[in-house]
Amino acid sequence: MIFSRLILVSLSVLLLGPSIAAAKSPSPLMGETESVHSLAPENNKVRGLAFDEASPKAPRLFVLDASGKVFAYRIPTDAKADPELVGSMNVPGETDERPLAGLRGLAFAREDGRDILYFLNWDDTNRPEGDDRDIVSQLWRWDINENTSTFIDLSRYTNRIGDREPFDLTLDNGDIVICFKSTGYRDEDTRVQRGLVRLRWPAPRKDYPEFVRHMPDAGTDFSRGVAAMELDGAKYLWATAGNDHVYCADGPTGRGLFFFELPKTVKSGSNCWGLGFGAGSLWVLEDVDRGPDQLHRVNVTKNLDVPVTGPKIVRRLNMSIRTEPEARGTPNPGRVQHNYSRPYDAAQMPNQGIWPKTERIADASDAPNAAIVPFTHDPAGDVSSRQYMQSVVYADAPARTYRSEYQIDLWTNSYRTFVYPHRVDDVKTALRRTNYLEDDPELYNLTDKKTYDGFLERIKKHIEDKYGVPADMENAYWAARNTIEYIQDVYYYPNRAKRKPAAVDYSRKHYDANPGNLKIELSDRPYDKTQIIACSGTSVMVAGTMRYIGIPARWLGTSTQQGPAKWDTNRNGILDEGETATCTNGHRYSQVWLGSRYGWICFDGTPSKPDLNDYDPVPPLQTQWRYMQRCGSGHLTEKRIVLNVGSKLFRPLYRDFKYDERAAVHNACGGDQRYNLKGRFEKSDLWRPSGDGISVENLCFIEDVKLYGPKDKTKVTWKLKGDWDLDRSARLDVTLERSRPGRGGPRTVATLAEGIPYRQRSVELDLSKYRGDNLRISVRKVGDSETGGLSEPFTLP
Repeated sequence: MIFSRLILVSLSVLLLGPSIAAAKSPSPLMGETESVHSLAPENNKVRGLAFDEASPKAPRLFVLDASGKVFAYRIPTDAKADPELVGSMNVPGETDERPLAGLRGLAFAREDGRDILYFLNWDDTNRPEGDDRDIVSQLWRWDINENTSTFIDLSRYTNRIGDREPFDLTLDNGDIVICFKSTGYRDEDTRVQRGLVRLRWPAPRKDYPEFVRHMPDAGTDFSRGVAAMELDGAKYLWATAGNDHVYCADGPTGRGLFFFELPKTVKSGSNCWGLGFGAGSLWVLEDVDRGPDQLHRVNVTKNLDVPVTGPKIVRRLNMSIRTEPEARGTPNPGRVQHNYSRPYDAAQMPNQGIWPKTERIADASDAPNAAIVPFTHDPAGDVSSRQYMQSVVYADAPARTYRSEYQIDLWTNSYRTFVYPHRVDDVKTALRRTNYLEDDPELYNLTDKKTYDGFLERIKKHIEDKYGVPADMENAYWAARNTIEYIQDVYYYPNRAKRKPAAVDYSRKHYDANPGNLKIELSDRPYDKTQIIACSGTSVMVAGTMRYIGIPARWLGTSTQQGPAKWDTNRNGILDEGETATCTNGHRYSQVWLGSRYGWICFDGTPSKPDLNDYDPVPPLQTQWRYMQRCGSGHLTEKRIVLNVGSKLFRPLYRDFKYDERAAVHNACGGDQRYNLKGRFEKSDLWRPSGDGISVENLCFIEDVKLYGPKDKTKVTWKLKGDWDLDRSARLDVTLERSRPGRGGPRTVATLAEGIPYRQRSVELDLSKYRGDNLRISVRKVGDSETGGLSEPFTLP
């Protein structure tokens, strides 16, 4: 087999929307820690945080300590400078003799010219004699100018959280928002809609707060901290998802928008005990088991339009197509084409890049009639999203098996966007001379106004029933989010292996992936087990619905490297030389135009499979965590390869309908738009559906990891092999791992060195404090743990 090397001249294109130039990203990025500060030695058991930007003494930071004190710090104008401790106050108690045992949460308010602190007290330990309460759950209001206080029983029914444990609180436009441990609900739909409670307490004029509404937390882990933020007049909330992530939510409803990792100085042995917002930053309290408690200042208001990207993952992509006739020797079977989509380059899709000079394509079946024909396609007339295609054409093909192969070197990375909905606009200047609003009768059929209008009404009702507010279908983010949320809550994902494929009706030309109007129509009745739809169907539903209401939209066809369980034969977690990782082919989701600041942003309507593959129960409401992952956050995985931008039906990647009894069992008879690796036939009835394969190989390897010298000064060396210079920014981490034969992959014992430049070939380590057998030194590329090398096993006595 001889590969044909294709060196095509790419057009100089401009990315529509935010710039992805190779210049260094501004700092700080969204979610990036601006500074870390140690609190005063006596303030060593933090339990709450509040920011004062309203009093004559502002800006001040108040920190609640479990010892029963509130410490006050002055915030300097220099963001890097440490806050200055200016005083402390004793927290009031029910009696002078009995201090509060379960202090947590803190919020500051300026009310009628007075400084007010709100805090919580929760105690489920054994009660003193004469106290018959099962738990103590209290909300306190403390006038620190007069040193007077009052409290209410938070477990009283009117507050609607029962005996659940509260963790933190904030003040939002006069309301008190409390996050609590949202476990113990028997109904999962109730669970995912709770976790935050909004109260209104016009104290001291009334004895008890008024219940306003429940709001959802992330729906995975309960929130340990909550803080209110106003940005350009828009109201937002910050909350944690357990102890690992912090997320931003719409203030009035609690609907999660985006998330990032919770900042920590230690990877274990610390807990978040409160959030605050002030001086343009998010403040995160970290209670450290060993060492001083920490205060993190995190950027959430600067460089808002800049995506956060991760290190490059370098691979070689291999693709193949195989076609076979229905019967050999058939006369005049017509022309056969094997069509390949070249992955997009960084100027068009900034989560990835290619090295065009490495592109090769070949016939692998020794066919004398094979010719390689490159061509291009501009979706919606969009030159900036030009698709470069390669086709192996078998002219006047004899009825025989044909096989072709394609390869190219590429990189991918994590690519995160963070959308504040109030910053979305409807500016479409960059889309001039494109048509991302155009109908396609086979994919969308926007002329079916009854179906689309009914769908929009169902979306609006669903959102208002869930959140108690009208559904915003004018703002492009909320229009797409509302649509995605409805699909996620109403449909299931198919499972062909369980004989539950996507719904089709061939008599109406309703196929596995399209048209959008017939996919939408499935939801016009109560759940009856026909609301089954895959990613290809939801992508045209979302794109069609957005186009119907005047918002530009398109869809992406992608592939993703599968995890080590599919290819790691020696179970070392490394994609070694000679190993090949299979890829999915593929996944499809939508992009919606969010205006001049954000440009094209990803939205993925793909629903989930039912628990235990049981399609009888009605689809449950999904968590905010799932919505955040699928609405406006990027490509979901760092190994996503975008191969196709879709707008209208594209015949070179279309699968003709051909009824087959075996394929019909899985509703897989074609008639739908695909996005890569398609065999096309002049006479499709004479040929079987094409088969394909897609995989990646590593291009960078680490070998000969060895140890020398004494335990307290151990020198570790290694060798590099492969094309490391393709990523000159690469860095390495060195860790101590323990292998666990028969118990899965290795476990990390300790990270010994971080961020080593890839050209460095050794490091000196102190291993004197470690013990055990089956230990190894691991050297792995930062951001790509499957690129690395391991030492031989050793024992540390």
